Amino acid sequence: MEVPASTGTNVNPAIYNSLKGQKVALTRYPILYEACFDAFSDEKDEGTYVIPGLLRTETINVHKKVEECTEMVPQGITIADDYIMISAYCHEHKHNSVVYILNKYSHLFIKTVVLNTRSHVGGLAYDPICRNLWVATKNFEKDHGSVSSLRLAAIDQYNFYKTKKPIAFDYVQNIPKLKNTTFATYYGGEIYCGTLDRTKKELLIYIYRIDPWSGKINPRLTHSIRVAGSDYMGDYCQGIAINNDYIVLSASNGPNQQSSLAFFKKNKNYFLSGKPNKMVNLPPRLEQVSFDRKGNLVLLFESAAAPYKKKETLDIDRVLKGNVEKFLSYSS
Repeated sequence: MEVPASTGTNVNPAIYNSLKGQKVALTRYPILYEACFDAFSDEKDEGTYVIPGLLRTETINVHKKVEECTEMVPQGITIADDYIMISAYCHEHKHNSVVYILNKYSHLFIKTVVLNTRSHVGGLAYDPICRNLWVATKNFEKDHGSVSSLRLAAIDQYNFYKTKKPIAFDYVQNIPKLKNTTFATYYGGEIYCGTLDRTKKELLIYIYRIDPWSGKINPRLTHSIRVAGSDYMGDYCQGIAINNDYIVLSASNGPNQQSSLAFFKKNKNYFLSGKPNKMVNLPPRLEQVSFDRKGNLVLLFESAAAPYKKKETLDIDRVLKGNVEKFLSYSS
């Protein structure tokens, strides 16, 4: 994939012209210095990535015409082979949702993938076996959640600047029992899709086994988990990340409440039972988190999006990378 000569999507930082400016804005959170900036000081941009499209994103409006959207809000993030992928939706719901593609190594913006939906796209997940990107979506006609997939090969070939059309999903799995699909992640050949029921104060997660040959969900190999006692998550669970050692939940609730990371030690018979092993408080408006291949967490915030920026105490216009052991050992 090559960077287009000219795009309607901005690739410069939305607020801070330099990483130093971003770091100064976060001095109230020394945990971010220790676990993020200092831990990756020898890497390019100290492990950070500029979030594109926060000023303008070329996409499609409700009339299926190409138009720049200035209200995109980042939601989901995942690492797919050599790429960092970030999903975003239009705050005014007037434009199609998108996925921004960045090069994991150079940190450069590659292109915008315009999706055939105006869903909230609250989560992204990558299946490295079948090489499919999964997107948390919604079936608006039937008013329930769904999860949809795109082949990485189709994403590689997609060029919005030539077609001026959204990319079609290769596969859609409806989830009638979920009002919305708030978050999604991949682990061990399965897709985890869920939402937080604020009324019942429980986390509802559907776990779907992926057929390794077709890349599609096997509906006969599906189970669900209801996790009660979710006070530690606040009112909103925004993301979930799983690896062989930990289950991590990210939670946030608007501008006036700190976000949180909840770390749960993972073993064969354990899934979010009891209290987390570690809670870490972070700036407001944390969205999805994902593990990279080395076991680090990438963190995506929505605070620099146009509807929120410069109206709240902290804006973060970059993806941050965090060292898990530094998070776990930190004491405020």
